[in-house]
Amino acid sequence: MIFRKEVYLTRDMDEYNRAKDVLADQGIEYTSKSNPMTNPGRYHGTPFIEASAAYEYHLFVARKDEKRAERALYSAGVK
Repeated sequence: MIFRKEVYLTRDMDEYNRAKDVLADQGIEYTSKSNPMTNPGRYHGTPFIEASAAYEYHLFVARKDEKRAERALYSAGVK
């Protein structure tokens, strides 16, 4: 994403939601993106891939907020 820096990446949805809450509490605007590690196509899953770990969750912030977001996530124990 142009003019955005990735500050967090996880495969755990609970940690992802926790990180979003930390950024929102600090008043830091973020953009999120999720994508599957695999493209299951018309099938509903992939053998030997645990469903809870099948997606990657990314959080992006404006470049000017990168350091502030990293500090907030670190101090909250998310990173």
